[in-house]
Amino acid sequence: MAKTAGALGELTQAVLELARGQGRLITVLSDVAREQRITNLIVRSQNTADPVNKARLIREASRRMDTPRRCSPLDSL
Repeated sequence: MAKTAGALGELTQAVLELARGQGRLITVLSDVAREQRITNLIVRSQNTADPVNKARLIREASRRMDTPRRCSPLDSL
């Protein structure tokens, strides 16, 4: 019985560590996706000849850069 309780405690600890790691991975992936969207807007603005569309794309990229990223509950304060 003691072996089972010890193994169950170790398993619980391993699952908790895995969940923490997965939460950080999700945060990193969302940050990368955000940066890719901003980069895409900047590149599109450089490829357009229309000055109105260029200004719109730059404004949108700037707005997204200035918006704070969403924090994960796992981030330290």
